[in-house]
Amino acid sequence: MLKRTLWGITAAFIFAAVLFTGGPLFHISVILVAVLGLREYFNMVEHLGRKPYRGLTITATLLFLSSLYFFEFRPLVLVSFIGLFLLFILSVPVYYSKGRSFVDGAVSLFGFMYVSIPSGIFITLRQTDLLHALLIVGYTWINDSFAFFTGRLLGRHKLAPSISPGKTWEGFVGGAVFSMIFGYLMGIYTGLPPAKLALYGLILSIFGTFGDLAESVIKREAGFKDSGNFVPGHGGVLDRVDALIINIMTYYILMTLVGV
Repeated sequence: MLKRTLWGITAAFIFAAVLFTGGPLFHISVILVAVLGLREYFNMVEHLGRKPYRGLTITATLLFLSSLYFFEFRPLVLVSFIGLFLLFILSVPVYYSKGRSFVDGAVSLFGFMYVSIPSGIFITLRQTDLLHALLIVGYTWINDSFAFFTGRLLGRHKLAPSISPGKTWEGFVGGAVFSMIFGYLMGIYTGLPPAKLALYGLILSIFGTFGDLAESVIKREAGFKDSGNFVPGHGGVLDRVDALIINIMTYYILMTLVGV
């Protein structure tokens, strides 16, 4: 337990330092995490009998995320979606002749959408304003932490026993409440509407929980306890960012449609 705690604290400090530093260090770090996350995803789907296009997906990810250092996300994302979709479709006949199926291509494209697109959004949000990144990470961390502690203290009713037996409705409510409190306090501190940021806390708590459960489904289907062993005692990269992935996209949609 002590070793697990020390590794967790060390990883948290490194993450915070990179997040606040921003710039090329942050950009490169996100790219590295995205590639590692994709590798973990591919390892799991291969245990399901699929043969993903590893090289093609990782190359597309590197090109997409690297380009964000020079171009804005919004005009680039549409071009990326269309261009990469065509690339995957056109590559199917080539891979098919090597024993791959169309489903393998679909699995690979899903990996790009699941890991690479949110990574690109996160890079752009951090480039735009540190506050966006802090809110996303803060909501996610507060929700995960207080859902865990509330569930340990008060948990009685299972949230999704067939997927994640440790999660409870009491823990979910506890995480959501403290996520809303965090949003409200951040609103007071930053001068933004506290009620709106509290509502965002509730929404991201819900979507983040589903993101966590979605990754648990992939692991359960593949027979994995953890997606990897990137942080000793804490599992793999995807285990650490499963809720964050969904919250990045959710926050971006809220910011685009409603504003912050």
